[in-house]
Amino acid sequence: MSQANATQRTTTEARSRRAAVYRLWAADGALLYIGSAYDPSERCKEHRKKPWWPEVARRTEEWVGHRNAAYREEMKAIAKERPRYNAMGSPSYRTPDTEAVRRRKELGSLRQRLLEESWAAADTAREAARAAGAEEREAGRAGLLAEIEFLEATGLFAGAVKRRRERLEGYEHSGE
Repeated sequence: MSQANATQRTTTEARSRRAAVYRLWAADGALLYIGSAYDPSERCKEHRKKPWWPEVARRTEEWVGHRNAAYREEMKAIAKERPRYNAMGSPSYRTPDTEAVRRRKELGSLRQRLLEESWAAADTAREAARAAGAEEREAGRAGLLAEIEFLEATGLFAGAVKRRRERLEGYEHSGE
């Protein structure tokens, strides 16, 4: 597969990247925690800092089509199954009324719309490069650059921009 096709596939996968709902269990079968993540193993590295981590004996995972679905399933499962150490999502939990929480709620739909626009910008740049005679690799690079520039201009996606720049760097080194 060409690098440009791989980049296009990666962009498409990001739109529907699979995620897992995971459960952490004690040796006696007690449910300790429910979470969701793209990479449960990586996420559990953070849980190891929690005082309850030594109780964890095993982890189970259920994979779903994308992160939003995993998050919804996580919240439903927490409310229904009542794991010992989840606070958020439990019936008694109340979202803190902070400026950061209010801002995140306000920006949620805007962030999603901007991500979708960045994917469209990438698709447009790839197609324009192909139409101008660029080879697939160069067209893929043009699409990734357009996506990075779009996201960077919003000022809302520092982590996503960093990851895409790392991918671009790997993309550029793979052709040397």
